[in-house]
Amino acid sequence: MFLHDALNRGLVRYLTTELPTYQRRVPNDLDRMRAELRPGDVVLVEGKSRISRIIMTLTQSSWSHAGMYIGDALLRWGGPHAEESLSQFGSEAAHLILESDMAEGVRVKPVAWYGDYNLRICRPKNLGAADLERVVAEMLRHLGLRYDRRNIFDLGRYLTPFNLLPVRWRRRPLYLGSSSSREVICSALIAKAFYQVGFPVQPLVAAQGAGRRTVIARHPSYIMPRDFDLSANFEVLKLHLAPTLAQTHARAPEDARALKNSV
Repeated sequence: MFLHDALNRGLVRYLTTELPTYQRRVPNDLDRMRAELRPGDVVLVEGKSRISRIIMTLTQSSWSHAGMYIGDALLRWGGPHAEESLSQFGSEAAHLILESDMAEGVRVKPVAWYGDYNLRICRPKNLGAADLERVVAEMLRHLGLRYDRRNIFDLGRYLTPFNLLPVRWRRRPLYLGSSSSREVICSALIAKAFYQVGFPVQPLVAAQGAGRRTVIARHPSYIMPRDFDLSANFEVLKLHLAPTLAQTHARAPEDARALKNSV
């Protein structure tokens, strides 16, 4: 048992180690994010770790991770987690994102923690306030839940040389392992919360009979971060820092020279 636990910890540490080659492409306007994010918004993240790189390769996407903005819902919810967040984050505890981390489980982080990441915001369309409250409450219900690492295969499969697999098989390793592990994967956890209020992230359209079609909601366990980006049920918001007019004019001659030299 000790050896098994040690192997699990070693694998988690290896997979969650941040890589030095990460580049933030667009600055994030944190003040604007605090002002415009709404509870229920899904925050897609291009992660920095090995496991993030693996997920992006397998899903052919820029997004390896997803969290949900809950604002001050945890403070209103109360309890030990609320007290801990207020003590740890201070005033930032009113602007929290709930996520699932392989090492730490389901946790909250302030918006400012994501300032150095490439981000995309996906907002559910036409979902009522009451349903949004239920979605956020379902997410909060999982706070503190840990990733199930009892089956070392759930972690070891990520070390497979995926570039050797046929393209059509490359996403399959993300769906292997115990269901209890998949249920606390970031995107699956969020999809499950929306699923419970009848709001599917990625419906599948299947033909039935002569010319008839029916929409079948994909199970939450099979939802990956990029599915929120592609979903017709979510709109994409870009809350990045926009350049000022002066910065744009100042950069124009440099851009022109670069274009001339490249021709």
